[in-house]
Amino acid sequence: MAGQFLYAGAASYKEKGVYVSFAEGRKPFLDFMNSLGIDMAAQERLGNIKVMDMVTVREEGLSIVLREVLDAIHSLKAQRLVVDSFSAMAQAFNREIEARIVLHTILSKVVRGLGCTTVLTCEVPWGSERIGMGIEEFVADGIILVSSFVENLAVKRRLLIVKLRGTDHSVEYHDLIMSGRGVKVVPVPSMK
Repeated sequence: MAGQFLYAGAASYKEKGVYVSFAEGRKPFLDFMNSLGIDMAAQERLGNIKVMDMVTVREEGLSIVLREVLDAIHSLKAQRLVVDSFSAMAQAFNREIEARIVLHTILSKVVRGLGCTTVLTCEVPWGSERIGMGIEEFVADGIILVSSFVENLAVKRRLLIVKLRGTDHSVEYHDLIMSGRGVKVVPVPSMK
C-alpha cells in the first residue's frame, strides 16, 4: 500500500516521492511492486521517485542515512515519503529512547516543515495491541491498521483507519485485496 501511495503520487498527481527501505532490498521491493502491476522502476528512471536501500544500516550510520534521506527529499522536491519500516530502523538503535527521538524529529519537525506527506510502516507482532514502540500513535496524523485473519481456511487481510486527524473517515473494517493490478480496498460485505 505504501509503495502504491508513492507510485500514484508520481504517476497520477506529479508529486515526487522517496521510498526508504530498512526492511528489504531494492531489487526485491521493485520486483514485488512489479508483480502488482506497479512499475516503480519506470518512475524512478523518469526522476519522479527515488528508492533508497538502507537494509544494512547500523546505529552509527543512521545519522548519515537520515541526512541522505533529507537531502533526497530536498533535491527531488519530494511531496511524499515512505519509510519502510520504522520497526526495522528502530532495531539499529541500542536504546528505545534514541529511536523515539529520531521519529519525533523526522515526523514532527523536519518532514512536516518540508510539506512532505509521510507514510511510516510499523510491524505489530501477533497478539500485540501496541503499535510499534507506542509513540508512533501520538506523533502520527493518521494510523491505518492492516491485519491478517483466517476465514474459511484462507488467510485474508483487512484494514481499519484508526486515526486520520482532521477528517471524517470510516471507522469500519475494509477488505484489502492484492492482485496484479495493485492493492484495492473495499468495504466488508454487510452481514445483514
